[in-house]
Amino acid sequence: MRAWRAAGLTVPAAAAAAVGLLAFAAPAGRAAPGDDLLLGAELYVAQCAACHGEDGTGVEDRGPPLTEEGPAAVDFVLRTGRMPMPHPRMQPRRGPPRFTEAQIQSLVEYAGAFGDGPAIPDVDVTGADLASGARLYQLNCAACHVASGAGAAIGGGREAPDLTQSSPTEIGEAIRIGPGAMPVFDSFTDEDIDDVAAYILHLKQQETTAPRDFGGAGPVAEGLAAWLLGLIPLVALTRWIGTPHEGRDAPVEPAEPTAPPTPGEGPPS
Repeated sequence: MRAWRAAGLTVPAAAAAAVGLLAFAAPAGRAAPGDDLLLGAELYVAQCAACHGEDGTGVEDRGPPLTEEGPAAVDFVLRTGRMPMPHPRMQPRRGPPRFTEAQIQSLVEYAGAFGDGPAIPDVDVTGADLASGARLYQLNCAACHVASGAGAAIGGGREAPDLTQSSPTEIGEAIRIGPGAMPVFDSFTDEDIDDVAAYILHLKQQETTAPRDFGGAGPVAEGLAAWLLGLIPLVALTRWIGTPHEGRDAPVEPAEPTAPPTPGEGPPS
């Protein structure tokens, strides 16, 4: 589910035929498609099958299989606008959702059934423990997303995204599925997810990524700022040391030349 591509079918008849095939090839145990499931099948054929295959087994060099994914993965990439992608080799980045709420739910119901991955978590930040969330965040998340949640480059052309744009459910989904370079945190309980989500919402409310808050721009920008703040005073001090100062650097008076001795005269006895 991490490399969808926006690829529409231009011939309605072809799309209808493919939808019919998908209805018969639905995963075992699934009931005949209802209205929502039929809509999901139609959207999947038009927007996803070109890269992930009509049966979700993937397409070589275009998109991975969905057989290891599940509802949480499908819901996450659709709600964060990471899918569908203009090109399969691009790094998925957050953007506005491409589908309506009804379309997302239909796609989650249809494409989410290809795999047995995690279900969409039920995240509740009401009554969550902020202190526990802060501790878990600092130990597990801050190294990549920085202390403020603003995100940063993590090398290899990859980046940890800004978390303050995420909803509690999206945070829980990311913890469960490990999108991109992020690991899966299997050790997190449902309560841990609630606490971390509540703490990230707290960071958002505190506006910790604002320019006035040093520590919110990420290590690259902050490292450059630290170098500039240290380098400018050092250059000024060096110039001050190298400039002559009255009373400290008095000019040296040249020595008076002495007349050479007269030939034939010896040294005084």
